[in-house]
Amino acid sequence: MSEFLGYERDDGSVGIRNHTVIVSTAPYANDTVKRAADIVEDAIPITHPLGRCQTKPDVFQTYRTLLGYATHPNTYGAVVVAHAGEIVDGDELADDVAETGRPSASINIHEEKGVMNALKATVNAAQEMAQDASAQHRVPADMSNLTFGINCATSDTTSGLCQHKATAGAVWRLIDDYGGRGCFAETPEFFGGENELAERAINDEVKEEILERVEHWDERLQATGYDVRGAQPTPDNMDGGLTTIEEKSLGALVKSGDGPIQDIIDYGAKIPRDSGMYIMDTPGHGAESVTGIGAGGAHFMVISTGQGHTLSNAVMPTIKITGNPGSAERVPEETDVDVSEALVGDESFDWATDQLWDEIEEVVNGKVTLSEALGESQFAIHRIGPST
Repeated sequence: MSEFLGYERDDGSVGIRNHTVIVSTAPYANDTVKRAADIVEDAIPITHPLGRCQTKPDVFQTYRTLLGYATHPNTYGAVVVAHAGEIVDGDELADDVAETGRPSASINIHEEKGVMNALKATVNAAQEMAQDASAQHRVPADMSNLTFGINCATSDTTSGLCQHKATAGAVWRLIDDYGGRGCFAETPEFFGGENELAERAINDEVKEEILERVEHWDERLQATGYDVRGAQPTPDNMDGGLTTIEEKSLGALVKSGDGPIQDIIDYGAKIPRDSGMYIMDTPGHGAESVTGIGAGGAHFMVISTGQGHTLSNAVMPTIKITGNPGSAERVPEETDVDVSEALVGDESFDWATDQLWDEIEEVVNGKVTLSEALGESQFAIHRIGPST
């Protein structure tokens, strides 16, 4: 398959979904956003506790992340809801969305003279967008348009031995055979493998940037009084047999394969359109990491899990893969692809890659993932500093 059926956008991107998103600029608009999304078919609420009393670096990061979802390839249009005068300006955000050719609307609870009026205005705007979106048809698009997001969650000893290999095989198939791109993250989970990873950089500049970002996370974590190296801060990883962050890291890096790294980019920044593998600088915290990659524009996410996980994203479809037969039995409703036969049976890792690739082909053409069918999603913007 060299093509998929997607939704064309005026900014040149192609989506695999056609969502209307309703975006809160601050926590005080969250309830209005959620109520409106409950009313309007296929409207996705983007809510969070940020956008107020933040220092400038955090304001920029929050704004960039929200804009990333409002202009995501899988987003048709966006309604922005503000509470009053916020540091994340609703009108500015809606204007930036409109510049990409997407329909947008800005609602302010104070300007609408209350929550009920604002709810009505939000529902009316989102309803119109959802109806217009339903009239848009999928058209053939080249696979080179696709960006493959990668994350791991609740890793165990099977992760690096099996499912991570299938994930690596699939993402490099998209890159090498179709000219697409991949993006992985979780910088603190490079500890112990950062030098090996940096050797994959396409040049010395990227190599040094990878090492500097890892060092920055090391210093940032140690400033809290806790040295994560030689330790394992995640109980479920320890339950799965990973006793140190270094063990986890060496397994986690398997999912990125062994091909060249083009660049490392900031949290929530747009993933470059040039073909190749990229790193996004995110924390190891799954919800924050996945949220950042989604803001960067990844069309879909493959989460490689050892023991099963509910981690998912509403705008960026999330495919869960495991090589642990116990996990597949324990959380079947969270397991899109079970490749455990490559670990405990007679199948090969090439077979495992093919199983995942077949699922990806179906998802990019419209098949809903298990988490989509269940309506599951987590959204967590990583913050840099304290509230003011």
